[in-house]
Amino acid sequence: LNASPELPFGDGSFDAVLNVVSVDYLSRPREVFEECHRVLRPGGVAIMSFSNRCFPTKAVSMWLNANDAGRRKIVASYFALAPAMGWTDITALDITGAGARAVASAPGQNLNPLQLAALWLSSTSGDPMFVVRANKV
Repeated sequence: LNASPELPFGDGSFDAVLNVVSVDYLSRPREVFEECHRVLRPGGVAIMSFSNRCFPTKAVSMWLNANDAGRRKIVASYFALAPAMGWTDITALDITGAGARAVASAPGQNLNPLQLAALWLSSTSGDPMFVVRANKV
């Protein structure tokens, strides 16, 4: 995506776009987020997930200089700016630890993919995991 951010799909092709643990490496985030917006149907969701780990030689410099909260703000700003007014319900989540255990305590509940990921992460001893998600206007 850094070399060529154009996605090889038609406009409005998908209900969801996922980027798993690589948003910190985007050197052209505006173009990538604009492409995610383009290929989503109206109301579609884009989900960007990341941990607090990265390859320092590959991550963009502002990522390296930010803490976990700052990184969530960086990704939220990508949504806010690309394209401007193109996203709604921009939400930053920490899906590890105690928040995930609260989801697990609701028996019989239908869980969405983020809640399922949180459940899995709460049962492991891995890295913290964060998600920033938004819906296409």
